[in-house]
Order: sequence, then C-alpha cells, then structure tokens
Amino acid sequence: MNTRRILIAVLALTSLATLNSCIIQQVADKFIRDEYPGERPPHVIADAGGKPASENWIKVNPYDLPPSGYLQGRVEYAEDGLPYGLPCEFSNILVSPYEPHYQLDYTKSSVGDKVWDPYTRKPFYVPRFMTIN
Repeated sequence: MNTRRILIAVLALTSLATLNSCIIQQVADKFIRDEYPGERPPHVIADAGGKPASENWIKVNPYDLPPSGYLQGRVEYAEDGLPYGLPCEFSNILVSPYEPHYQLDYTKSSVGDKVWDPYTRKPFYVPRFMTIN
C-alpha cells in the first residue's frame, strides 16, 4: 500500500513539473519578445505638460489603412478616456491605438507615460506591460 501511495505521489509531482514547464513557456512567449527586424520605427513623442514635447510630426500614408475591425475590442482606455497603445511581438515596440495603427518605438518612455502618436498627433498611454530581453 505504501508503494502505491509513493507511485501516486511521484506521478502527481511529475504532472505538476510538466504543468509548471507549460506555464513557464506561456509566460516566456507572452513577455520575451523578438527584436525588431531592420530599421526601428519612429519614436513616440513625449508629453510635456499636456502638449507634445516636439513638433516632429510624420505624414500618414493614406494607403496604409488597417483591415476592417483590426483592433475592435482590443483597445483599453484609462480613467481620463485616453487609450493605451497595444503590445506587439517586438521588444520596446507598441501599436498606436489610432488608425492606421502604426508600430512605434517607446524605448525612451516608461509604462504608464502619456505619449503622442507622431502620425495622428493624438495622445495615448504606454500600455501596462513589460518586455524582457
């Protein structure tokens, strides 16, 4: 009878170890991201007291329209009504919550900072996520 309990305990621990490795892999897939290939996209513009810190605006290409419903239901909003940017598969890159949803570099900003989309001239917040390299 003791052998049976030991065998059950060993099987339970093995299953738990397998489950833990699956969880660790999901966490790694979620938070460890690839480096952006090629030249990095433009930086977000920092906020300076409710105004953009610079006037380095970029013209939107009218042919870069997202697919219909691309971000529907994915954009989160802060208490003041401004949206958060969206995470993407690359480290220190986020997707603008405004059409045409360009990817932007936020390396000089921190999570929760109010920043400006250099294409649409609209503010948003750096999302509440971290990337680990």
